[in-house]
Amino acid sequence: MNDLIEHQTVKNAKFAEIKTMLAEMKAETEELARAAGGAIADVAADWLAAQYLHSLRLHLATLPEGPERVKLLRQSVCDVVALQRASHSAARLKLERERLELEQQKHRDALAAAQQAVQKLRDPELPLSDEDRLAIVAKMDEIFGISSKDHPKPASSPEGERK
Repeated sequence: MNDLIEHQTVKNAKFAEIKTMLAEMKAETEELARAAGGAIADVAADWLAAQYLHSLRLHLATLPEGPERVKLLRQSVCDVVALQRASHSAARLKLERERLELEQQKHRDALAAAQQAVQKLRDPELPLSDEDRLAIVAKMDEIFGISSKDHPKPASSPEGERK
C-alpha cells in the first residue's frame, strides 16, 4: 500500500513539474513573439531566407559562367519556389482565418438581432397594433367556426413586429 501511495506522490510531483515547465515555456514564447513582432517561426524564416540569398549571391560571384553556375542557379530556383509556396500558403491561411472571423461576427450579429426581435415579440407590456388585434379575432373566429367574411383581413407587416 505504501508503494502505491509513494508512486502516486512521485507521479503527482512529475505532473506538477511538467505543468510548471510548460507554463514557463509559454511565457517565454509569448515574450519572444512580442519582441519579434509576430510569430517566431515567421521571423526565423525571413531571416534564414535573407541569409540564404546573401550567401548565394556571394557564392555565385565566385563562379565563372558554365554548368556549375547553372546547376547552382537551378537548385536555387527550386529553393525559392519552395519558399514562395510556403509564403502563399501562409497568406491563404491568413485570408481564410479572416474570412472565418468575419463569418462568425456576421453570425453573432444576426443572432443578436434575432434575439432582440424575439424579445420584442415576447414582451407582454407592448401594446397590440390594430393588425395584431385583427389577427387574433380572425384566429378566434376560425377556431370557433365563425365566418370571418365580416372582418377585414389583417395586412401582414413586413417584419411581423408589434407597433
